[in-house]
Amino acid sequence: MKEKILFAFYIIGIIVLTSIHNVYFFIGSIVILFILSGRQFLKILKKTLKAILVFNSFITISYVGYAIYKDISWIDYILLINLRVFSITFLTFLFISKVNLFKALSFSKTLSYILVLSYTQILTFKKYLEDFKFALESRLLNKPKLSDSYNFVSSLFFYFFNKSINNSKEISQGMKSRGFFND
Repeated sequence: MKEKILFAFYIIGIIVLTSIHNVYFFIGSIVILFILSGRQFLKILKKTLKAILVFNSFITISYVGYAIYKDISWIDYILLINLRVFSITFLTFLFISKVNLFKALSFSKTLSYILVLSYTQILTFKKYLEDFKFALESRLLNKPKLSDSYNFVSSLFFYFFNKSINNSKEISQGMKSRGFFND
């Protein structure tokens, strides 16, 4: 029951964080989230920063360039967007660290089934990634050159992309055969 209540608060929190457009609200909510995280603060903070750093940097730089080109104000908007993304991501990692998702979604058979499918995909892909890293390390005597690293990453990207498309087709067929779609 506790997980379901926390899940409801999480959903409400996401709705509130996406609905309000006040920088001071986000600063206050981030402080509250930091306090709620307790001892896990640094761990969740690192995860959050890792998760949003590349994406937010790209979006921020792109928007600043566009705003300068169009001669429009950008500081308030960039601050708002970055604080929003940070607070939602931190809230999500905090929620995941405190709640068993399987118990939280146990009220819905369909959501539980989708969670199981997603979780098995994540674990499978994580295992594949570890296997690929070990395969690369076992075939090289020295640290790989930058070009070799790029080739490795691009090969991994295409492998995982194709694997996810094939898996989604198989999962979709399996769900259809079990009556999840009414088309």
